[in-house]
Parts: sequence; structure tokens; C-alpha cells
Amino acid sequence: MKYFLDTSFIMALVLDSDANYNKAVKLDYILNENCFINNNVLNEVLTLTGRKINIDSAKEIYYNLIDSFEVLDEYDILNYNSENLKIFEKYIGINSNKTKLSFTDSSIILTMKEFEIDSLVTFDKEFKRIEDINLIGI
Repeated sequence: MKYFLDTSFIMALVLDSDANYNKAVKLDYILNENCFINNNVLNEVLTLTGRKINIDSAKEIYYNLIDSFEVLDEYDILNYNSENLKIFEKYIGINSNKTKLSFTDSSIILTMKEFEIDSLVTFDKEFKRIEDINLIGI
């Protein structure tokens, strides 16, 4: 089985003060499986860790992530930005002020599709709107 790890899951593991920390700990067995992230998730995790903890923690998390998981390069996807924009537009639609789905979330959907990953470990409820993704954590 292949799992894509969302920022919300990783941050819940990193911050014991996170509302989803206990849920994340119960799902940590997944970390022994084939786990993937992309550069956008890596970027988000490092930014949040640097802001919420400190730069030294962000550096430590960086090395742990690149050593533990395969970082998929979404920019290897043909026409990445235009394909990602299509997904973003589809799920944002005319209700852009009523969703928290981000361009990074769209990149997760596209990356999962292109690399044939069917399971997403997340606590982000916005992903419930996406067809054909097996959600773990919600």
C-alpha cells in the first residue's frame, strides 16, 4: 500500500499541542509503509515548524522527512502548473470563499493521481470532497 502524507498529519505528529496529536500517534504505524510527500508539503511543514517551534526544529524535521519518505517532485509532472490549476478551479469553483482547499492541496491530488497513490493520511476535512481518494485520519 502507498500512502501520501498531508501537512496536517505531519504537523500533528510534530506538535504534541496539536488538536489531532492523539489521532496522529494512533496512525503512526503507517510510517512503516511506503509513504510519500511532495515538495509543496515539505515546504508547508518546514514553514509551519519554523514559525511554531524554531528554525533548528525545522531543519531537524527536514532531514527526518527526506530520510524517511520519498519526496515526489511534482514538477516532473507534464504541464504541472496548468494541470494543478484545473484541479484547483474544479474544487474551488464559484465558492472560493467557502473552502479551505489550497493550491498545495490541489498539488497533492494531482501528485497522487500521477504517481498512482490511492490513500491520503490527513486531518483536513476539505479532502472529503475529492472522489477516488481513500482518506485515512478523518
